[in-house]
Amino acid sequence: MVRRSRNLRIKPLIAIYCEGDSEKAYFEMLKRKYHGANVNTEKISINKMGKQGLDLLVAASAKIKQLPRTKQIDQAYVVFDRDDLTIAELQKCARFAKQHHIKIIFSSINIEIWILMHFQAITRAFTRRELNQLLSREKYFNTDYAKFKGQPYDDFLIDRVKTAKLNADKLLEASTKPWYNRDPYTNINTFLSEIFDVTEF
Repeated sequence: MVRRSRNLRIKPLIAIYCEGDSEKAYFEMLKRKYHGANVNTEKISINKMGKQGLDLLVAASAKIKQLPRTKQIDQAYVVFDRDDLTIAELQKCARFAKQHHIKIIFSSINIEIWILMHFQAITRAFTRRELNQLLSREKYFNTDYAKFKGQPYDDFLIDRVKTAKLNADKLLEASTKPWYNRDPYTNINTFLSEIFDVTEF
């Protein structure tokens, strides 16, 4: 909900909690690109032995509850990948998020599927290794992408967000299966407008 003070529109406070460096770096780039939004991006470190999705949601929920009254957020998003999570585990994530009013930003197999969409349309699933190798090529990042991950994306992607959104929109339209049953999949495109209050990408 957009808050108002003395009849002036106050932008909603948005929190984005991420599991990895790539996610944090990407959303920090969007924050710079769409500088009018009131968005805070934070990486949450959790026990790697646990199941990333639910553990991340629980940690984010705990952080939200600890916020002082002066810093209460209007909407929280948690960003994570499929990794090795089962469908049952992803369904549990969906239930927890709904109960705690958190929105899930999810990519399968990982966020690199969304990164690739800045350059091309996607019609099939990729492994993590395939994505790293593809993004390392000259026409993409022209460096070892596995080592690049977590660095600023601005020079490579900031002017390609519209392309990524259009490619992701097409991918979502191609199937009506639930998100946890789909690969490739990302829903980052569906949240850009509401997070950053933009209609042009």
